[in-house]
Amino acid sequence: MESRRPIKKIALVILSILVCALFAGAILLHHFWPFTEGSVRSRLAETLSANVKFGSFHEKYFPPGCIAENVSFQRNGSGPPLISIRRLTIRSSLLRLLGHRISLLRAEGMHVTLARSDFSRNKSSDQQTTVDKFVADDAVLEIPQHGRNHPLRFVFHKFQLDNLGGADAIKFAALFDNPMPAGVIRTSGQFGPWNSSDPSSTAVSGNYSLANADLSVFNSIGGVISSDGNFRGKFKEIEVEGSATVPQFEVSSTQHKLPLRTRFTAAVNAINGETILRRVNGNFGRDEIQAHGTIGRRPDGKRAAIIDLNCDRGRIEDTFYPFIKAPKSPITGNVAFQMHVVIPSGHERFLKKIELKSDFRIQDARFTNPETESRLSKIAERPGQKEPDGTNLTDLGGQVMVRNGIAQFTQLSARDGDASALLRGAYDLTTERVNMHGRLTTKASLTKTTSGIKAAFAKALEPLFKKGPQRKVVPVKISGTFHHPNFGLDTNSNM
Repeated sequence: MESRRPIKKIALVILSILVCALFAGAILLHHFWPFTEGSVRSRLAETLSANVKFGSFHEKYFPPGCIAENVSFQRNGSGPPLISIRRLTIRSSLLRLLGHRISLLRAEGMHVTLARSDFSRNKSSDQQTTVDKFVADDAVLEIPQHGRNHPLRFVFHKFQLDNLGGADAIKFAALFDNPMPAGVIRTSGQFGPWNSSDPSSTAVSGNYSLANADLSVFNSIGGVISSDGNFRGKFKEIEVEGSATVPQFEVSSTQHKLPLRTRFTAAVNAINGETILRRVNGNFGRDEIQAHGTIGRRPDGKRAAIIDLNCDRGRIEDTFYPFIKAPKSPITGNVAFQMHVVIPSGHERFLKKIELKSDFRIQDARFTNPETESRLSKIAERPGQKEPDGTNLTDLGGQVMVRNGIAQFTQLSARDGDASALLRGAYDLTTERVNMHGRLTTKASLTKTTSGIKAAFAKALEPLFKKGPQRKVVPVKISGTFHHPNFGLDTNSNM
């Protein structure tokens, strides 16, 4: 019995120490407990530099944490809150609390109204708490638009951040509705470590996919676009590489559709939305196009897409098709062009607001207008010929500038066989009216011409060729409309 007394005394001492330790720990835990209403409110306010209010607050001890309801973050005395959350759940463990870590931060019913200036705010807290997982499914982000009544509205079906506030990179994954163009975006990747002195220089990388985005939100064009790719860089300059497909791209005013497929590399400024198109390789119908340009704000304050395009191989009927109301292009043939295009933002009709300047050449051109074909065939028909001869083709080339829906040709040359024409004038893209003037040069009579530019003017000009030398230079004009063109002698010319 005597031998057991030292053991009992030692056990009693150890038990007393444990009781004292637990008592002291309880006092310290109560004093430094991070999940009191005041402590949580203070830390949230410090992190976002905002005033924080709770509708109700409940502490949880097993596991450690809390639940706050009807939470609001307010930076200004009036106006909507920066952030509102219906239910905020914070959960951790005793071990993680020692390392200033939170296991889970879940925001249910979160609504954020974020100005672009909020992105550049620095973190104000000296001691950061790391959140292992932040979840905000079914959250809404709204960004006010300058000069517009309705903000950009992003609805996040899924949203998760891992290692939020940690020293290493933050991983993200999101599935959300994109407002312009309306479609669904899925993205994942990482950003950070956070650059507190210059947030826009924070590194970011990941991948994305855009599905079923409706281009009709831009009013002047239509179609459903899908795109996927990857990105890396800094928030102020993100390098993007990807592809995009629009199976039926159309200009809304004509409702003519062609497939558009592209592969591209671009640099995007996530702060202001400015985009540099470094390289775009695309197929528009049968046109093979290379392009580069910018999408952003011009010196006049308006946003615009400014793009340079080059096509070494294509078909002019595909190039024209989206921009004309007629069932088919006025001509067919192989086309090559260089084009500078400006498409300003706004709700004006596409054909009215687009601006372009282009050099082009068309080889093996044919007329496709049924009435024009019929007229040319009859004019060109030789005695005894049962079918019109359509083997003579025309080569076209020139320069055109489009502004306010008018295509202004400063130089349009046409050549087939021993005849050539040099024209200038305008074509109205909306009314399809033609007003062209120039000169026709030919070495032979028009009586036996078969097709092409000589045939077009044959009936009006043949009397001039009945006498005199074989070579003729005659002032000519083209008027009327695409459906009813008139070819004739330009009696008002000073030639």
